[in-house]
Amino acid sequence: MVSNMQNKFDTTESQTALTLSTLLDPRFKTIGFYNQVQAAASVKRLTAFCTQLRKNAQPDTPTDKQPSTSAQPAPASLNLWETLDRDASEARTARNATADATVEVQRYMTDPPLERSKDPLAYWVDHQNVYPNLFKLAKQFLYMPASSVPSERVFSKCGEIVSKKRNRLNPKTAEKIMFLNKNL
Repeated sequence: MVSNMQNKFDTTESQTALTLSTLLDPRFKTIGFYNQVQAAASVKRLTAFCTQLRKNAQPDTPTDKQPSTSAQPAPASLNLWETLDRDASEARTARNATADATVEVQRYMTDPPLERSKDPLAYWVDHQNVYPNLFKLAKQFLYMPASSVPSERVFSKCGEIVSKKRNRLNPKTAEKIMFLNKNL
């Protein structure tokens, strides 16, 4: 049974949605990881997601829209300098997005964990101005749509287990069978 559980649950710390939702839950952060190497890799993945959000949110560079002072077309040498300036500005913007994302993630990770009894969603609403990009990621990874499908599946399976032929099944035994059925 232990080997079956290990086979099933060993890959959970490498799945993006699960690791990012664990990191973005302010009650757990890296405490929720069994393997700290996987936790560090997940923090890097979170930083990459945050960097991508920052890059997508930045407006066009102002050097692209500078007004011309002369009515004549610019010489070819000036176009070369404008192109170089634009490329350098884009490189600076990309580097700043990465650095800013890294700083935002590191500040969040060094904050003390939230008490386990507190609501993580309320935490993100309160801290959306402190961690704007992480707030967007938390909305993406922590909010789950309401669904009754899992409970309906449990009731359906329970109806299959406790049937006319097995009507004398002890409730504790039925509960154990359901637990094993849904968790293995």
